[in-house]
Amino acid sequence: MASSTNNVKLGVCSITYKGMDLGYTKGGVDVDVTTDTHQTVVDQFGDSIVNEWITKRNIKVTCPLAETTLDNLIAIMPGSTMQSNGAAATGSITIATLPVTGETIVVNGTTLTFKTAAVTAHEVTIGLTTAATAAALAAVLNASIDSNLTPANYIATLSVISVAYDLKSVEGNAFTLNAGTATGKVTMSGATLTGGVVGTLVRVDVTNGVGTNLLANAGVLTLHPIANLASTAEDLTIPLASTAGAMKFSFKHNDERIFNTEFTGYPDPVSKILFKLGDLLA
Repeated sequence: MASSTNNVKLGVCSITYKGMDLGYTKGGVDVDVTTDTHQTVVDQFGDSIVNEWITKRNIKVTCPLAETTLDNLIAIMPGSTMQSNGAAATGSITIATLPVTGETIVVNGTTLTFKTAAVTAHEVTIGLTTAATAAALAAVLNASIDSNLTPANYIATLSVISVAYDLKSVEGNAFTLNAGTATGKVTMSGATLTGGVVGTLVRVDVTNGVGTNLLANAGVLTLHPIANLASTAEDLTIPLASTAGAMKFSFKHNDERIFNTEFTGYPDPVSKILFKLGDLLA
């Protein structure tokens, strides 16, 4: 490809995390990709390096968020909960009779397959009883890092799994439940969760977060150069990004309050992809 001054780029980006626009920034967004290697030496070549192996590659994105809203705090602070007078959408999944291996259900667009012995993250071991199968399904759902499944929590009581959306809002009313090929053996409370009501956001309660699994909390982080308008040709996408919630901000009469937020990217357990640069549809 011929050199071109058009390939020298400037400009700021927008930040989207788990489908939520995190808003304005101040000070620029920094991306830091680091790679560590092990250099191989052998006696016969003295101290000369004869080979080199990559041992680690990490990506971190530092975002100085200028919109210090409670919604943003919830998004970037694991171990935080929203306290409001709204209501979370709820529903249930009932294991009426034992499914057979290969039968499926679909939870919020993600297919889960019942197996005699589960192997992959989206497989559920069929237990000896409906209650044991319900417990196995709840465990798979709660442990999943699939962004379709992580917005809700799942509690098994005997043969029934109670599903509750994490946020008190109407958003959870779009969370879908489908019995798939296990129809008649697995029953759903409805096509979607119901009962989600918008409330007045009162406060965010932040715990110390000890024991929080950041990979389980990870989601898609996208940096989009705003000069590209609708084009995604230069988007930076991290499929599994999370933040520990460390931040430092000040209350000053002559400066903006900023949430200095650092995201870490984790490699996909299957594809090992750490990040993508360019159009995801290519």
